[in-house]
Amino acid sequence: MRALEQSAHRAAYFTLQQLRGRPVSRFIKSLQARERLDRSTFDRLIASELQEQLRFARNRVPLYSTGPWSQSLAHGDASELSAWPILDRATVRERGAELLTRGPRPGSFYRSSSASTGEPLRIAWNPHGAAWGWANEYRVMLWYGVAPGVRTLLMWGSEHRLQDWVRNTRGFLTTALTPQRLEEAAQYVLRRQPELVMGLPSALVLLARYMRTNYPNAPRQLARFAKLGGEQIYPFQREELEKHFGARAVEFYGCTEVGPIAAQCPEGSMHLLSDNSYIEICKDGEPVPDGEFGDIVATSLSNRAMPLVRCRIGDSGAISPDPCRCGRPYPVLASLVGRASDLFVTADGTKVHGSQLGAGLQRLLGTTPLGVIRQVLFQQIDPLHWKVLVESGGGFTDALAAQLQELVRTNFGRPCQVEIERVSVVPREPSGKFRYYRPARTNGQGGPNGQGQPTIAPDYGRTREDRLKMV
Repeated sequence: MRALEQSAHRAAYFTLQQLRGRPVSRFIKSLQARERLDRSTFDRLIASELQEQLRFARNRVPLYSTGPWSQSLAHGDASELSAWPILDRATVRERGAELLTRGPRPGSFYRSSSASTGEPLRIAWNPHGAAWGWANEYRVMLWYGVAPGVRTLLMWGSEHRLQDWVRNTRGFLTTALTPQRLEEAAQYVLRRQPELVMGLPSALVLLARYMRTNYPNAPRQLARFAKLGGEQIYPFQREELEKHFGARAVEFYGCTEVGPIAAQCPEGSMHLLSDNSYIEICKDGEPVPDGEFGDIVATSLSNRAMPLVRCRIGDSGAISPDPCRCGRPYPVLASLVGRASDLFVTADGTKVHGSQLGAGLQRLLGTTPLGVIRQVLFQQIDPLHWKVLVESGGGFTDALAAQLQELVRTNFGRPCQVEIERVSVVPREPSGKFRYYRPARTNGQGGPNGQGQPTIAPDYGRTREDRLKMV
């Protein structure tokens, strides 16, 4: 019966997308055929598609005939990527209209970024470009035997109810993960037993903790797989999903600018989805050899509505010089640090990436009873002052507060003053995403006395749903 349900939803989804000019099914088959190529043949194919995209962008995109592009490409070969200047996100935001291709763009539509670091980016996509990106994601899940149309729970910052229904997906908004919303999601999992849960890792972990606390006798495996993306993913989140959901975590990495960038294979490697975007690692605008760390610079190979060439997307990483033992021809992303701009200043002036706090938090959560710490947000007010918001249940002690203070001081300096504040709900970003660290938000011009006091999550009124055990 479930197989028939899956087949019906898969057929409906592929038919709907085909009618909209998005041949997802055909593209999946094409990508599967490419997987059987040897590495040298695959690399030649990608090089040819890259050159074709560069020629198209040079001839059809107004921005690439102005300023530094006009100067660089006038004296170089436009089909060679190295001749192109780096494109930064500010230019994409400010001059987006000039990045649209000349001529008709039938069926094109816009996607917007979450705007968690400022004004959102709006990227135009043509139907085939969008479908190619979606096909890349479905193809990866087929590595695990998960086909389109399986019963799915989705936790994301937006919803598309009709399309979700066609895909056999039940969506839950993450913009405000109240106890009531978590209970609704838990009931869906218990009643419908989805094969796949997917969405923001912070939201899925919160749901997994909630379910294991409130329904300790539920089956050990609540879903087979957890497809994760949209936020930086920490090892402790993987461990909690496997422990409380019984789900194997599958990591995806992408961005609004170019779509899917990398995904995890069953052997554990993060493969660059080179069919969809060409990735360079650069320092000071110049590519570095494989194995060296630097800025991630992406070129879209599929988007013909707004083709971005050498766009610095704001993350950092390195490409492994070694292939994956799975045998697939895709390069491996060896390391990834989200948001290169997420650097915090220590007490002595050194810059440290906020993700350092994630590793320390993992150790703390591993020794804390389930349900005591539900969510944590580290906010830096200035180099010597921090406020840590803690969403907690019973059992949160002064000793745990001291451990959180010590975590900050270990990473950012002994002189740091760290205030711990317990709140009913730790605020998420407007997009529904969540980071465990960020600079403190301020009220207007810096708070009541110009001191930059952070805006704290509202204390939601206690209702019947609030009396359910939260985690």
